[in-house]
Amino acid sequence: MKYLIVDDEKIIVEGMEDTLREIVGDSAAIYTASDPFEAIEMMKLHQVDMVFSDVDMPGMNGLKLAQSLSEVNPDVDIVFCTGYAHYSLDAWKTTAKAFILKPVSKEDMKAAIDRLTASRKPAGVSETADKADGKELEVICFGNFEIFHKGAPVHFARKKSKEMVAYLIDRKGAMVSTGELRSALWEEEEDNEEKKGYIRVLANDIRKSMEDIGISNFLRNDMDCYSVDIKSMSCDYLKFLEGDEKAKKSFADEYMMQYPWAENTLGTLLDML
Repeated sequence: MKYLIVDDEKIIVEGMEDTLREIVGDSAAIYTASDPFEAIEMMKLHQVDMVFSDVDMPGMNGLKLAQSLSEVNPDVDIVFCTGYAHYSLDAWKTTAKAFILKPVSKEDMKAAIDRLTASRKPAGVSETADKADGKELEVICFGNFEIFHKGAPVHFARKKSKEMVAYLIDRKGAMVSTGELRSALWEEEEDNEEKKGYIRVLANDIRKSMEDIGISNFLRNDMDCYSVDIKSMSCDYLKFLEGDEKAKKSFADEYMMQYPWAENTLGTLLDML
C-alpha cells in the first residue's frame, strides 16, 4: 500500500506521518504534500492507494482536491482529517470514504485504514498486476526505494536485506561480489569476517521473504557473487534506461533517496535527460 498525507501545516504532516508509520510499518511507502497542487503531482507520480487530507487549505479545498485525485486514480481511498465537524456532510458528498476529526488519534486512523483496506475491491489485485505489466513484482526506485507484490509491500526481516535488493537492482541484474556489497551497505565502516558472514544472513532473509509470497529463484548466487532476477519485476528505473517515456516522465530528480550510494546513479540519470 502507498499512502499520501496532505496538509498545509508542517507540524501536522509530521505528526500524522509518525502515527501512520506506527500503524503500517517501515516497509510501507508514505508520501507527503504541503498543498493540494503538490498532492495532485504526487498522485500522478506514485498512484497512491490511500490519502489522508485536510479539508481547509489555501488554493484548493480538500473537497475539490478529492475530486481531482479521483480523476487521476479512480481507485484511491480518501480520508478527510479536519478540526471542523461541519465539513462532514459535504465530505460525504465527494469521493471521500472516511472522515476523522483532528487531532487525529492512532485509534481513529487505524480504524479508517482497517475498514477501507477490508473493503477494497478484489479487482484491485488484477489492476495492480496490470500496472506491473503482468510481472510478479512492482519496483519503485524514483523517490524512495519500494518493492511490492500484488499491491502490498514485500516484508524483509532486516533493513539491510531490502537495501541489498535495492543495490542489486541498481546494478541491473549483474552479478555483484560480496566485497562490493559490503562496501556499499556499510560504506566507510571497517570490513571484517562478521560482515562477510552477515551477507549470507541477508541473502537467506531475501530468499525467505520471496518464498513467502510464492517467488522462487529471485536471488542468485555463484562464486561468492549475487544477482537478482530482473525479469520478475516491473521497475521504473529499468524502464527509464530502456527509453520508456512514461518512466521518464515519472522521474522527478529523485532516486532511492534513503541510500547514500544511490547518488552516483542519480547523477547518471540526470545526465541522460
